[in-house]
Amino acid sequence: MSRENRDTLKVFSETAEIFLKNVTVHNQIDPRRAARKRAKLHGDIREAFATLEPGSRILEIGSADGANAKFLESLGYDVTASDVVDGFINTIRARGLKTVKFNVLEDDLGQTFNGIFCWRVFVHFTREDVELALAKVYAMLEKGGRFMFNVINREVHDEDNEWKDLMGEYHLGAERYYSYFRESEIREMAAKVGFKVAHFENEKTTNNDWLVFVLEK
Repeated sequence: MSRENRDTLKVFSETAEIFLKNVTVHNQIDPRRAARKRAKLHGDIREAFATLEPGSRILEIGSADGANAKFLESLGYDVTASDVVDGFINTIRARGLKTVKFNVLEDDLGQTFNGIFCWRVFVHFTREDVELALAKVYAMLEKGGRFMFNVINREVHDEDNEWKDLMGEYHLGAERYYSYFRESEIREMAAKVGFKVAHFENEKTTNNDWLVFVLEK
């Protein structure tokens, strides 16, 4: 695990309650917009894991408030939610989800999954972190398994990475590490591990430009 990621996790550990409250505030600012974003993500998740049978085992890496894990569970999958931050883990468990404390860069769950989902987590990883995470995810997946994740597009930023604290409803009072990737970089790293790209989308939102990947083992 890089120093950048470790220091960022420390920030989230100290501000988990604020972060969770801010998520609620963010969704209440424009409920219709929040509903559209949620519906878009839910549709993408359905499509990404459509090849998996009901009851298939899916791991979410970095579940935060557990909302996405709960949706995956509603689709009939056997979902394991995970996070590194205790404040997030307590929130996830309170939603009735099967939950483990897990750091993909350091830990080994000792089991495999049919699908793995990781949303807005790689944005806090260095390139070395991403390479390691991809290799570990590949090892945790069954043959034919799928991995859905996203990164922020480097093409719309002037630098590869930076430390910043977002303003507005996501202000935490401390800077976090953010890194940005080109599509070609992620494709190269994924292929090096052995993944094939099952689906790719450049998703432009109000605040960012996301590269969404669904990889298959």
